[in-house]
Amino acid sequence: MKDWVTADLHFGHANIMKFCPETRKFKDVEDMNQSMIRKWNAKVAPEDTVYILGDFAFLPANKAVAILNQLNGDKILIKGNHDKKLLNDPVFRRCFKEVHTYLDTVRYDKKPVIMFHYPIAEWDRMHHGAIHLFGHVHGGVSGLEAYRARDVGMDATGNVVTLLDDICADAAKGDIKGHH
Repeated sequence: MKDWVTADLHFGHANIMKFCPETRKFKDVEDMNQSMIRKWNAKVAPEDTVYILGDFAFLPANKAVAILNQLNGDKILIKGNHDKKLLNDPVFRRCFKEVHTYLDTVRYDKKPVIMFHYPIAEWDRMHHGAIHLFGHVHGGVSGLEAYRARDVGMDATGNVVTLLDDICADAAKGDIKGHH
């Protein structure tokens, strides 16, 4: 069993291809959706866990559910700004093993991994080496690149999903951010 992480997939969002042309080179939104489903399932096994750090889809709930049902693994959602309306639909919500706003129970090398949709300037236990994983900025500059913080979104990593251990190992190379 493996743990994976991702953010900002934006299934169904045609304009994301204009906003992120380097990582979204698809013919159209259907091509994007199908390609991301194939890439996800090529890596994620049914027994794996995937942490989705927000902004799963720009679709009506029934269409988002149809995509979720095609994706391997147990899914844990950390809410993003575009998930709020979808989470009002009970069928969509039930597609996730868990739903959080902020998650701090995951560990890497005995250190906390703080997962939140947004990059934050200071996170719990950062001065003790905690890692912060986020999305939202689609690979844009967050000001946190030198520290133990990483944008795990598809447009930042170039991957639909990334191994949690790999992104945490990379983040652990960063400086420990001082408190205040």
